[in-house]
Amino acid sequence: MSERDRDSSATGREVGDELKRFRVGAGLLLSDLADLLGCSASKISRMESGVRGYSELDVTMYLASCRASREDVVRVLDLVREQTDGYRIRPHREQLPDELRSLIVTETQATEIIMFEPQVIPGILQIEEYARAVFRWFGLHDESGIDLRVKARLSRQKLLRRRDPPRFTFYIQEAAVRAAVAKDQVMHEQILHLVLTASSEHCVIRVVPETACPAGVLGAAFRIMRYNDTQPVAYVENQTASLFLEDAADLEIYRHVLKQLAGRALSGGQSREWLAALASEYDRAKDETR
Repeated sequence: MSERDRDSSATGREVGDELKRFRVGAGLLLSDLADLLGCSASKISRMESGVRGYSELDVTMYLASCRASREDVVRVLDLVREQTDGYRIRPHREQLPDELRSLIVTETQATEIIMFEPQVIPGILQIEEYARAVFRWFGLHDESGIDLRVKARLSRQKLLRRRDPPRFTFYIQEAAVRAAVAKDQVMHEQILHLVLTASSEHCVIRVVPETACPAGVLGAAFRIMRYNDTQPVAYVENQTASLFLEDAADLEIYRHVLKQLAGRALSGGQSREWLAALASEYDRAKDETR
């Protein structure tokens, strides 16, 4: 990994986002904070962009000037001290992956996001009732807990609708959209939502048919987030933790998987037609069960 890559790591961008959040929350302009700290506005800008070159003392003084609490200062300094060795783990604890600050920052700053999902429809594409059904199957939370998690998942979907969204490509296995997660009516509405989303200029959904690639043979779900000026980040998660990968060797493995998917998946146009036909199947099925 080059020195420049280390200087603009995902951890550095997360630190920069935290700093900016505190400055904006304190109602300070770049020039205001620069005057308080006795430094240039360009240094403040570099710190907020995640570029290394600042010390723990710089960060402490920055946060103190923004009236951050002692707990927040300690938390951000823990980020600063993290070793940039190509990967980092974020435990979920009481949070959903959708609520993880690290994931939100990494996604928000990306210019392109590529997702692979072999088992269920990706959370960012789920409608409310489908998401609710997923959490009910998991069986870990009561209805009030499910409500909170569904709300968090739907809130994350703002990324798809913002003025200048990342370019999205979703590779979804056939098994994921055929899985009977919810009743036929909900599945019908969910698949129609995919068709509608796939018509957006910045969003491509590509279905991977079972005949082209059996579910499971290419491994678990993951996503790749790309940026204009820095290296990509790969992201994988399980029930208890999320893993962010930046090492070149790790990223090469995921590039290989993406190449396999690109060669086996239906095109965007073919996928929309395929999904529209599947929506009709669910529509007929719901009518037959009435």
